[in-house]
Amino acid sequence: MYNGRGSKGRNSSGRSSRRGGRNRGGRRNDNRKGKGGRSNYRGGGRRDRNRDLRRSSESGNKRERIAVESGYLVLIDQFMLANPQFYDRMVKLLDEEPEKKDELVKDYGGTVVSLTPGTYRIARDPFAFTIVVHPDGESPEVESISEQATEPCGRVFIDTRCVAMIDRELLDDHTLFEKYQQLWFNGQDKACRDLLRDNGGAVRYGFQRYGDELGIFKVADENVIALWPDVVEPEIAVDQSADQEQVPA
Repeated sequence: MYNGRGSKGRNSSGRSSRRGGRNRGGRRNDNRKGKGGRSNYRGGGRRDRNRDLRRSSESGNKRERIAVESGYLVLIDQFMLANPQFYDRMVKLLDEEPEKKDELVKDYGGTVVSLTPGTYRIARDPFAFTIVVHPDGESPEVESISEQATEPCGRVFIDTRCVAMIDRELLDDHTLFEKYQQLWFNGQDKACRDLLRDNGGAVRYGFQRYGDELGIFKVADENVIALWPDVVEPEIAVDQSADQEQVPA
């Protein structure tokens, strides 16, 4: 069960990093209840915020692409790629079968999904609480995707509010993840995300401020997967101060 795996990768350093990640850049300051943001809801402020969320998400949808060359897509919390325990175990698996790497990803709260090699786009709808990964050039119907994506593929646990999506072959690039690790522990979260993007990966927000557990489902006989949470808290937990760091929503 995942609780057992958490002692390896999530509780030991992942959670403290999650808190640190939210504190860096003042991410929690603007949206606290009862603080300075309350007056923003007068005069249509909530509608303005919803429009901002929609624009931010659509901007990320236009920019983000994933290059899946191996035919396997890794979905994992962005911190886990910097987690020293995850890295050390991955180094030891360099010459092992890919299935063992898949199991390691699962141990640290991620999932590996099979997709036809190609370029993929990401459609994230913050109001439908849905992320859809689809081939470039296609336009999925996000509103009805839950009726189409019925094949369960696993789950991804997000502690640091962002899910990383990378080709499985990148897990063998230890130099890349050494650099990622250095950037992360120097507080350069955005540089970490840019590093993944420069290497064909993508990073997108989850939906809830204090973490998500997203189910992953595939559309039968198609190269389309969808992620959505089993449980959604009443408050949409997308912090716009993080958007100001040019992180796709």
